[in-house]
Amino acid sequence: MNEENLSRWRSRLERAAALLAGRLDNPPSLEELAKAAAVSPFHFHRIWRALTGETVRQTLLRLRLEVSRELLQSKDANVTETALAVGFGTPQSFARAFRRHTGMTPSEQRARATSTDKVSNHDMKVKIEQRGEILVVALRREGRAYTDLNATFGTVWSWAEATNTLQDLVGIFGIPLDDPESVAEAELRYDACLALGVAIAPAPFRVFSLPAGDYAHLRHAGSYDGLEPATQYLVGEWLPASGREPADFPAFHQFLNDPDHTPVNKLLTDVYLALRSEAGAS
Repeated sequence: MNEENLSRWRSRLERAAALLAGRLDNPPSLEELAKAAAVSPFHFHRIWRALTGETVRQTLLRLRLEVSRELLQSKDANVTETALAVGFGTPQSFARAFRRHTGMTPSEQRARATSTDKVSNHDMKVKIEQRGEILVVALRREGRAYTDLNATFGTVWSWAEATNTLQDLVGIFGIPLDDPESVAEAELRYDACLALGVAIAPAPFRVFSLPAGDYAHLRHAGSYDGLEPATQYLVGEWLPASGREPADFPAFHQFLNDPDHTPVNKLLTDVYLALRSEAGAS
């Protein structure tokens, strides 16, 4: 990895970290943190997790507990005062979190630190390519994990069949809009998309474009369970080391074969990350 590029990203994240540390009792929003780091909110969580080894929520908890230990040791504050000072709602929730935090074993810490090595086999397979604009019809699913998506895609597929537009299908795409390690499952959003060449679709469907431009491209072979680690690698590891800047658009997947008629080990999925043009990068 290019240490100069990584150092630049770490400096940007330090601005967000300073903002977070200064507001433990009233944490900044994702938009505020992303703005401080000068990166799209679509990608902030993944980059933060890759370079810090923890989610923003975990960082916030750790900082709160570190400050609470200092308060209890140096200022003789009682438990209730300390809990409120660092942003816990009740002394009970603070006590539970503090006990869990201080009870972590070295082996558990080591397991967390090494958990980001899951997709190192993707290294050297990332390519930069130019893509044209693609119009898609999308159906959003909210509040569920990024699994069991057949019904959501099936709803779009059935609409396309009923409107005689399926014959113009040029691609099947999935867009996980959130980092599932950082965002609660009840708040996760996913767009199931078909590229049909149509410009209008009735609710609950939406029509929008996958933008034209430069993309980082990684091909994933095998189970869809590996798509999240592959996406995290592309956004959280490859991107900071690459010297490129992400466009303000989420990473997405293009499914290249039919899972109903393809063995799991033969499934192919392209993972794409839109990039800002090098001329526009700062």
